[in-house]
Amino acid sequence: MNVNVTFQGVTLSIAAVSSLLSGQCSSIGGQLCDYHFIGENMTWKEAKEYCRKNHTDLATVSNQTDMQRLLNSTTEQYQGGAWIGLQDNTTNTVWRWSQPGVEFNETESEWSPRQPDNLGNQENCVRMQDDTWNDDSCTKRYKFICYDGENMIL
Repeated sequence: MNVNVTFQGVTLSIAAVSSLLSGQCSSIGGQLCDYHFIGENMTWKEAKEYCRKNHTDLATVSNQTDMQRLLNSTTEQYQGGAWIGLQDNTTNTVWRWSQPGVEFNETESEWSPRQPDNLGNQENCVRMQDDTWNDDSCTKRYKFICYDGENMIL
């Protein structure tokens, strides 16, 4: 079942498992985008594929303004955590956003205390939980947050 939502003059068709969040991100070259909370549990890779097929990508947080907008738009919907589009390279622990062309800025991160810890050398993906970030195993299944906006693929 799809729900049609009109936002800023544009009608979006959203699957019943998702809900349009009121927040907007500004990370896409200054353009606004809509966040979508997806209430279905998936691995990080499955979530990324779902977001790219049905939206633009997993949520990208390139600055504190984006983080605050995302936090303001989420509620109790994602208790237990929700994937965002941050992961690291397993060989050299370089964090990067799934969205091509968006750099990860450590000073703009919201890690939980003692995170990232790469527990058991198995935690390469990031989920939001309690308004902060935690690295976790990419094969675990969580709800996730997508966004609609302009992708920067050249």
